Amino acid sequence: MAQQTANSLKNKALNDLNAGKLPQALKKAQLGVKKFPKDSDYHAIAGFVLTEMERYKQSIPHFIEASRMKPDDAQFVENLANALMQTGQIPRALSYAEQKLEKFPNNKELNRVIDEIQLKGQNWRLIIEHATQRLEKDFENPDLLSTRGRAYGEIGYVDQSSQDISRAYELAPEKEEIAIRKANNLHQSGDKEASARILRNVLEANPLSASALYQLSSSVTKDQSGQLLEAVEHAISESDHVNSVLEFAKAQLISRRDGLNAALPQFARANKVQHETNPYDYTFEEKKLGVIRKLFGAELAKTTEVDSGAPRPIFVVGQPRSGTTLMEMMLSSVPHIAGLGELTLATDLSRPFVENGDSFDASAAAEFKGEFRRLMPPVPEGSIAFIDKMPHNYQRVGFLLMAFPNAKIINMMRDPRDVGLSKWIRRFPAPGMRYASNLEAIAHSANLYRQYMAHWDKVFGDRILTVAYEDLVADPKAHSQKVAQFCNIDWDGRMMHPEKNTKQVRTASIDQVRKKISTSSVGGWREVAEHIRPMLDGFKPELWPEYDFG
Repeated sequence: MAQQTANSLKNKALNDLNAGKLPQALKKAQLGVKKFPKDSDYHAIAGFVLTEMERYKQSIPHFIEASRMKPDDAQFVENLANALMQTGQIPRALSYAEQKLEKFPNNKELNRVIDEIQLKGQNWRLIIEHATQRLEKDFENPDLLSTRGRAYGEIGYVDQSSQDISRAYELAPEKEEIAIRKANNLHQSGDKEASARILRNVLEANPLSASALYQLSSSVTKDQSGQLLEAVEHAISESDHVNSVLEFAKAQLISRRDGLNAALPQFARANKVQHETNPYDYTFEEKKLGVIRKLFGAELAKTTEVDSGAPRPIFVVGQPRSGTTLMEMMLSSVPHIAGLGELTLATDLSRPFVENGDSFDASAAAEFKGEFRRLMPPVPEGSIAFIDKMPHNYQRVGFLLMAFPNAKIINMMRDPRDVGLSKWIRRFPAPGMRYASNLEAIAHSANLYRQYMAHWDKVFGDRILTVAYEDLVADPKAHSQKVAQFCNIDWDGRMMHPEKNTKQVRTASIDQVRKKISTSSVGGWREVAEHIRPMLDGFKPELWPEYDFG
């Protein structure tokens, strides 16, 4: 009888919710919480109704209780993560969502919450502020130091990031997350051996650590790959869910042991798992291009004024895997040229204009420039130029050149078939790289890139220098001299030896740029064409006249 009464009240609350009668639904749900305190559904209904009413703060206790009562129900976890984010509790929301993602690795809503947090640099700054405030009272808390170190790294503050991560590791080397972060930091700095030692220590304590297995899989030798592959396959067999991190680790190890052709079916499996969780939105990306074209026309570009601000910006753009990191390492080999890596600032500052279609006039450009310089990482004293090599800034060239009339844009262009293959055989979990885990989406994104650059070439002309990757690696001296001249800097022979640059590398090119410039990767797509046919068929040859698609 009591169960019937509980179900009856529950159905009435749900009917009110579905009918949009939110106050009535909330009243019934709250009554259910009091009368049937062991029924988690009433907490869930109350929390959801409060969310619909945008009373997120009040919804949180209900979702916490529902999740406590039913820890295996992913929906309660999703709702709580979203409520925390909506109430501005960014550090807590990110920590909670990432922790629960280990239990529900393919949960789309948790991935959405994490994506939304990670897409905005302001959120990382809130995390830094939150951690810093807590560290004033608890100054040797390794978890806070590690969290702040990660956030510093996300916004380009490399030195501060390394300091925090190193200190966290000194305090708590036994903590897996901290140890993995330290190993990654060492790898980015070029010390692969020290990185591998830490990862092996992690695996001794936890042989199922997906992060440690994945990181190690990218750096072991061919002779070591077989043993590690056994460890990865064991972790896969022990996992309750398909885990894209482990699937990519397996693919990398098969490639290292047996060659790329043998590994491509496994790369396809890994990418499929990742793409199903975080799919690419074709319509959204096409709409964004349309907004940008409307915002920036030739007549607008002519209204810019001369800007003598220092240090001068050099923006290196292009598709990811097109040579943007190589170009940054070449340029930052020159004294007084500061390489800042991939900054999110252009994305953050342009987002309101892209989302709302607001006019980007002279006043907006001045504010954009001021905020960019205020928020960018510090550059060494005496620097005459800095480099921001965020590849996807090819979508934001108009904002950058309107805000910085003295800026130089270097567009790295590479055969999209080689670029696409390079994306396909690497794990790109970042929200801005959703297309990289689907062959058709890779081609679609590449075609959009050419349309963006064709538009910018019409609007800004000689303020953009396009450098073909194939030409650069074939004759680095001639083309580095051309780049130096374009950027109004003195050419330096060190530009031809980026492998000697000790700058930290935080991109997928982490290992390639530590080697001498080579043409070895040019045309590599031909050997595996049968495996990537959907991508090859998706390129529009008319957009790529420089390359033979016959």
